[in-house]
Amino acid sequence: MKAIHLSRSFLWMTGLATVLVGVSTARADLPSEHGDMPRSSVAPADHRTVQYLHSLSDLAVSAGEIAQKNGSTQAVRDFGATIVSDHTAGDQELLSYAKKAGIPPERMKSEPAPPEMTRYLQRLDRLRTLTGQQFDQEFAATMRDGYAQTIALVHSTQPHLADRDFSSWLNKRMPVLEKNYQTAARLAASPQQPPSPSQGQPQPNSTGSGQTQHKAPGTTQ
Repeated sequence: MKAIHLSRSFLWMTGLATVLVGVSTARADLPSEHGDMPRSSVAPADHRTVQYLHSLSDLAVSAGEIAQKNGSTQAVRDFGATIVSDHTAGDQELLSYAKKAGIPPERMKSEPAPPEMTRYLQRLDRLRTLTGQQFDQEFAATMRDGYAQTIALVHSTQPHLADRDFSSWLNKRMPVLEKNYQTAARLAASPQQPPSPSQGQPQPNSTGSGQTQHKAPGTTQ
C-alpha cells in the first residue's frame, strides 16, 4: 500500500482527530444532536467516522458525475467514472455495516454533512459552473485534497475505534482511497494544465524505494 506525506496545511486535522478520540469515551446512548431520533449503540467516534465516510462518498459520486460531463480530457472523464464506481460500491458496503451496527440507513442519509466537509461542498458547487481545463484542474485539486483529508482522518482515528469489524473494513477500503488520491494528485500536477489555485496542499514525498510515506498529523516536516 502506498502511503502519503501530508503538508503542514493538513496538521489542523489533528484537532478533528482529538475531538473524535475524546468523544469515543463518552456514552453511546447520549441524546441525538439531530432531532429526537435515538442514537445507535455504535460508539460515538465510530459513528462520526461512518458519517464522514458516507458524506465523502456522496460528494465523490456527485463530483465524478460532473467530471464525466464537464471534463475536457479522457483521463479526467475516466477518473470521474472510476470515482462514481468506487464510491457507489464502497457506500453500499458502509451502509450495510451501519445497518448491522444499529445505524438506520435513513438516519445516515438525513444527517447533515460533517462541518469538515463544508468547503468541499462549496467547491462542488463551483465545479458545476466550470468547463475545460479550468474544470479539470479544480476537479483534480478538489478530489486530491478531499482524499488527503480523509486518509489523515482514518490514520489518526483508526487506532481508537471501538469496533474491530469496522476497523478491518477500513483496512480494506484504504487502498481504494489512496489509489484515487494518487490519481487526483497526478492529474492536478499535469504539465498540460495551469498550476493549481490551491496553496499548501499535500504532495507525495517519494523515498529512495519509490514508496511514499505518511507523516502523522501534528508532526513537523
